[in-house]
Amino acid sequence: MLGSNSASFPSSCTQDIDAAFWKLWQQYQDYIYRCCCKWMGNQTDGEDALSRAMLKALEKVRDCTDAIKNFKAWLTRLTYNLCADTHRDRKRSAVGVDSLDTIATGNETELISQEETPVLAA
Repeated sequence: MLGSNSASFPSSCTQDIDAAFWKLWQQYQDYIYRCCCKWMGNQTDGEDALSRAMLKALEKVRDCTDAIKNFKAWLTRLTYNLCADTHRDRKRSAVGVDSLDTIATGNETELISQEETPVLAA
């Protein structure tokens, strides 16, 4: 039913598709994890990427079972794209800082609390 590189997913029942997916996922999980760690730069982000890749792959398998000819290549590309999207999103949301002195002088610091402080007590 399932070859090492090709995947013929059943088209009849979601449970059959899920069973076929999990069998292939277990076969390639360690490989995909190593790829995630390499592409994300550390184990923590790699584990997060692996989890997101698994969820996204399961969702996509349910939608396009006939289009997957080489599961390992398909899963690797899906995971790589997910990691690239994560890096792109982080880069977009990152705030560049030239110097911490700029931030310290740019923002006036005020007391957040009205509790008695050594300055107020004096």
